[in-house]
Amino acid sequence: KQWYQRRVAITAGVLDLGCGSGLLGIYAKIKCAPSSTIHFQDFNREVLANFTVKNYHRNCKDIVPHNTRFISGDWDAVSKSLQRYDIILSAETIYNIESQRKVLKILQKHLSSLGVAYIAAKRHYFGVGGGVLDFQELVMGSGSMKCDVVWTSGVTGLARDILRVTNILS
Repeated sequence: KQWYQRRVAITAGVLDLGCGSGLLGIYAKIKCAPSSTIHFQDFNREVLANFTVKNYHRNCKDIVPHNTRFISGDWDAVSKSLQRYDIILSAETIYNIESQRKVLKILQKHLSSLGVAYIAAKRHYFGVGGGVLDFQELVMGSGSMKCDVVWTSGVTGLARDILRVTNILS
């Protein structure tokens, strides 16, 4: 937590990927990066308009909203609207193999060279073929990034993990 706070405080860009309610980006804005760029991305424009934006304003009313954007659309389509980020936060986005490939493409293209991504997910998503282990294998197989578990719930049956993904520096 301390490294995360120090890192965000001195960097410019945070992306909440697949943000839904926006809790990860809101936390980063309030606790770690009130003057930093925070971008919230979700597939569904209605979720952003009716939930994320309202939640952001409700929780960040005392913070000047400069450098805050809300971006909707499929990850392949919105990639051109994204910049490079020092921190990418995401939860429940690697639930199937197709989504995992898109998330990896976003990380490869938009994570700064010294950046870090934290992805919270279930170890296994039943019936859809995704989860932490499959994503770790995909990331490690890319040859350009590494991935490790930094937290686990320890619950058997429906375990949840937080992954840290970083670039492999040559």
